[in-house]
Amino acid sequence: MSGIDPGLYRRVLRRELHSSRSGSTIVVLVLLTLAVGYVGVEAVYAALGRPALLFSPVDVLAMLTSSVDGGGTSGLVLGAGVVAAIVGLVLIGLAVTAGRRGRHTIDDDRVAVVVDDRVIASSLARTARTSGRLSEQQVSAWVSRRRAQIDLTPSSGLAVDDGAVEAASRAELESVAYRPALSARVRTTDQGRLGA
Repeated sequence: MSGIDPGLYRRVLRRELHSSRSGSTIVVLVLLTLAVGYVGVEAVYAALGRPALLFSPVDVLAMLTSSVDGGGTSGLVLGAGVVAAIVGLVLIGLAVTAGRRGRHTIDDDRVAVVVDDRVIASSLARTARTSGRLSEQQVSAWVSRRRAQIDLTPSSGLAVDDGAVEAASRAELESVAYRPALSARVRTTDQGRLGA
């Protein structure tokens, strides 16, 4: 049986790890459609000689041209410029950066393996519960791109061996070899839990 084409393998993993920008694109297009529709309604009102609903695009354009021609820069025009620049930077950032889903891959020559970060966190929480002899309510975990955080809440008056929990968590992460690699960190809360 022949192996998977490496190019296909990389494309499948990339598609599973990165999200599309269709959601943000739809939001931007809807906002642009509303803005253009509003300008159209105001233009029709101006053509009919009726007062503007909120502000007249003709008046706004006249104010902008008067400030550019040397009539002085008003605070409103400066504020609109700053807002437009910030919106532009956000849109450029959305266009350039790829969206990331909360997933990691596992190296395998035969199949493309993708694991959700919540599954990894659940597995680490179970390992921490077992190695620290804690109940389910005393352990929580979360996973980001490069780090796994395990929070322990010991029973009041009892100590938890942080080193053993951290060693067990690191051993589990090393045995699976997630990509990108994860480092485990264990944090114990200062206040204990009653009745655990």
